[in-house]
Amino acid sequence: MPMVRALTLHVKSEKYKPQELVQLLGDLKKSIESRGISVWTLRASFSEDLDWREAISYCGDKVMIAAYHKSVDEVRVSDLVEYLKKCGNGYATILATEDNLEYLSRLYVELSRILSEDYFTRIGVSYGSYVQTPYFPISTAREDSVSVAYRYIDLLLSSEPNRWTEVIQEITRKVGLFLKDVAGGIGLRVYHDISISPWMTESSVDVVEKLGAVFPEVGTLGSVYRVNRVLTEASSRIESTGFNELMMPVAEDDRLKELVKRGKLRLENLIGLSTACVAGLDMVAVPRDLNYLKNLFADTYTAFSIKKRPYGVRIVPTDKPVVELTRFGELPAFSSYSSGVGKEPMRIRN
Repeated sequence: MPMVRALTLHVKSEKYKPQELVQLLGDLKKSIESRGISVWTLRASFSEDLDWREAISYCGDKVMIAAYHKSVDEVRVSDLVEYLKKCGNGYATILATEDNLEYLSRLYVELSRILSEDYFTRIGVSYGSYVQTPYFPISTAREDSVSVAYRYIDLLLSSEPNRWTEVIQEITRKVGLFLKDVAGGIGLRVYHDISISPWMTESSVDVVEKLGAVFPEVGTLGSVYRVNRVLTEASSRIESTGFNELMMPVAEDDRLKELVKRGKLRLENLIGLSTACVAGLDMVAVPRDLNYLKNLFADTYTAFSIKKRPYGVRIVPTDKPVVELTRFGELPAFSSYSSGVGKEPMRIRN
């Protein structure tokens, strides 16, 4: 049974007051759930033109918010830390370019001295531009609108691959119709991000292996690419926004976590896949090591440059072999090939 993973209101204008926004999201949720489809999370994504303090009244609410958007050279450690601590439901996007990747690495090391690992699940790095998507943390508002993300791996696994485009179109058609009365009635367009995203036992690995590959062995890249071709075709037939790609957030996928734990999946495997057919490097625990982070950001930015599509990075820097995350449980960390954390001076803006 499909589920709406994220029902997101994108707020570009200043027309919505906090209570009105929450009420509207509630009405949209009722419109979907009254037809038998569950809505997992409600979200509000604000424009990068908004200072996060203007959205502080949403902090602590059940609605997840994306209200912090800064380029790397604009980030102040104290400001970002204040936002994350005051807004336990708040997510942050850092926009990076090739010219400031070293500073980005230093920023992450400095933040890791102040914040526990859990906080990093709410920080994302975006290459190229901000993205209007229901997926957090990398989300913004280009216009007042509604977007929807889904959990539907079970439907794909119970269908033949030659029917996947049809299956995806049917899900989005139904949800779009359900939302039409509420959203369309007040002039809001409805968009869909049909990215395949896992949740624990609902594994992206199973989707890839449905096409004959043994993940992450030879043949995996071809199978993942075939999955993405389905998503590209389906997204071209609907009102789409965001990534519309296969996602592999390690902390959210039990099979990926097990492969990391057993040493069968390496970080370079995931970065390699992201050059062609995965939305980015997501929810991986990595060494809190300056040199390692420099190389990681350099490699992922290279993947973005090759791919030329929206690309996100969400990493959890740590000194631990296994991280315990509140929402996601145990996350095995990728190992480091170097040491010397923090031995270079940090010239970070506080």
